[in-house]
Parts: sequence; structure tokens; C-alpha cells
Amino acid sequence: MTPVTAHLRRHLARYLLLLMSATTALGLLLWAIVRTEPGCLAAQGHWSSTAGQCHTRLCLLQGDCGQSAAPITGCAKVKRGDSRGRVYFHLGNPLPGAGNAAQWPDSKAGNSMILARFEDDRLVSLACPVTP
Repeated sequence: MTPVTAHLRRHLARYLLLLMSATTALGLLLWAIVRTEPGCLAAQGHWSSTAGQCHTRLCLLQGDCGQSAAPITGCAKVKRGDSRGRVYFHLGNPLPGAGNAAQWPDSKAGNSMILARFEDDRLVSLACPVTP
């Protein structure tokens, strides 16, 4: 190996180490920001105050969009034709047993239910109680 080649290898190794360190630091910073309610909202996620957790659209890939304390607030954000994933993102996980029909309690202390019907994983109807 020539002295020039050895010199270039050392510089490349330092550059890669610096790049990996910067990427790790940026990742940790972004993770810390999303762990706060303002950071979560800035990342277009929704904040679960009961769990103190941010749910981003990554929850769809993970298969868990959490339980919302007030799913009724998400009703205005979904419309007919939306994917099941989009509905679950805005309303949270439905009650167990959801097939073509899914349901959520309207709020943590509410007595009314939100009902959704899907065909081919697309929303065909949504019945949300009237908010007070």
C-alpha cells in the first residue's frame, strides 16, 4: 500500500466516523422532539395524553395506532373512501373484533359509539355521535 493510499483511507475512515456520529445525534434529537406533544404535532402525529406517547403514521406499519381518549375528535378528519389505515390513524385502534365493521367509544367517559363500515379496506360509512 502506498503512503498516499494509506493517507486517503485514514481520511475516509474519519469522514465516515464523523458522518455516523452526526447521523446518530440527529436521530436522537428528532426522537427526543417527537416524544413531546408539540414535537408530535409538528411531525403530523397525534398525541395520546393518557399514554404520553406520539403516534405517527408509522403506527400503521407497526399495526398499533394506540387508544385515543377522545376518538370523536378524529371524525372530522376522515371521509368516505379513506383507507382503513387512515381511519385507524385518526381514531385509534378500534374495539377488538373489527372486520368489515369497526367501533370505538366516542370518548373515554362517553356512552355513545362511533361506527365505521369498510369494503375492501375503504371506508363506506361513518356514524359519529354529535359532539356537545
